[in-house]
Amino acid sequence: MTEILTAPSPIKGFRVTVFAFACLLGGLAAWILVAEFLRPAAVEFPTDAQSATSIYAHRDDANTAARIGLVRGDLWTQAAFVYGYLIWNQVKPSSDTNAVPYERARALTELAITYAPHDSRLWLLLAAIDSRFDWLNDRASTALRMSYYTGSNAIKLVLARLLLSVQTRALQDSDFQELVRHDIRISAIHKSELMPAMIAAYNNAPLSGQQFIEKTLAEFDPSMLASIHSGAQHPKSQ
Repeated sequence: MTEILTAPSPIKGFRVTVFAFACLLGGLAAWILVAEFLRPAAVEFPTDAQSATSIYAHRDDANTAARIGLVRGDLWTQAAFVYGYLIWNQVKPSSDTNAVPYERARALTELAITYAPHDSRLWLLLAAIDSRFDWLNDRASTALRMSYYTGSNAIKLVLARLLLSVQTRALQDSDFQELVRHDIRISAIHKSELMPAMIAAYNNAPLSGQQFIEKTLAEFDPSMLASIHSGAQHPKSQ
């Protein structure tokens, strides 16, 4: 007796395909929702020491969400931002033990940059971390340049970026000087908002950095230079 071979039903095959696709979408939705549920809403790029300290308290949630998100640059970026307090910490690590937080922050920031290389805030954070080590000054300068290239008009970065820029040896380079001059020009345009940034950058700069600020502002906005002098501390020695 000859068996009759029947072809698979097109409807059955369609249902299997739809079911598999639905499972895939459900899995992706669960992956996104879990990460979104865990990510701390309060973590943004810190613009001052006070906000940086409060953000650090959310480091565990930010790291957990980033690990679940796996390849999501926005989550790794938040995880890196919890170490933003290192931008405002002017004390250099004096031992291997004190250097541990910097090494952890650097590794996490580099990972975030892998998934979000367009984010100028990450490059600035990396520059701030590397600037704590004198022997990594060239690395800090490179990261600082990338922060300018990827976000030259980011007003919220002007304070932190100027604090670093006027202290680095890269300020001796004419091309880098043009990048810093751009930030100073932005500060002059947004004088009412960024005056504290200019005063802070001036006060923390070595003599060469202070002279660069003075020369640039004398060209763009002498009145702002006068205001900085009135609110500044005594110039530093080289």
